[in-house]
Amino acid sequence: MKRPLPVEHPAYFEQYISLVKGENIIRVLEEQTIGVQAMLSEVPEEKENYSYAPGKWTLKEVIGHIIDTERIFGYRALRFARGDKNTLPGFDQNEYVKNADFNKRSLYELGHEFGSVRGANLALFKSFDETALDRKGIADGKEMSVRAYIYTIAGHAAHHINVIRTKYIAD
Repeated sequence: MKRPLPVEHPAYFEQYISLVKGENIIRVLEEQTIGVQAMLSEVPEEKENYSYAPGKWTLKEVIGHIIDTERIFGYRALRFARGDKNTLPGFDQNEYVKNADFNKRSLYELGHEFGSVRGANLALFKSFDETALDRKGIADGKEMSVRAYIYTIAGHAAHHINVIRTKYIAD
């Protein structure tokens, strides 16, 4: 799968897409799944509900946010790949986190859920041909291709993984 061109997504999403290294996005997503689960398995229990500053999400909330965003972007990719021309709404990430109660769940459970959501999306993405990947749709008032959503999913997770490593679990 070729990388998305700048005309396939709003400029804002380049911050995520640019974080995707390598030429095989499916392999990147698969390796990222293993990496995230391995990283989470090493987090000490006392860090699971840690927030590095007042008003910032806890580690569990960051993982929950990655999962929610992957679900939403995967759903958008599905709709657009299938030729759905309906405009999709945006979402307020802060409201999602606030209403999810991620801190009541175990980090293990969240890691497992991440793997399940990612696995389902990978099965879907592997089924897309170039025609499906080229299709575009509008969500939150912005046009984006299916391919750009797939790369954004990987880049969004990479962004938050970097934040977790530097601000949550760094020694």
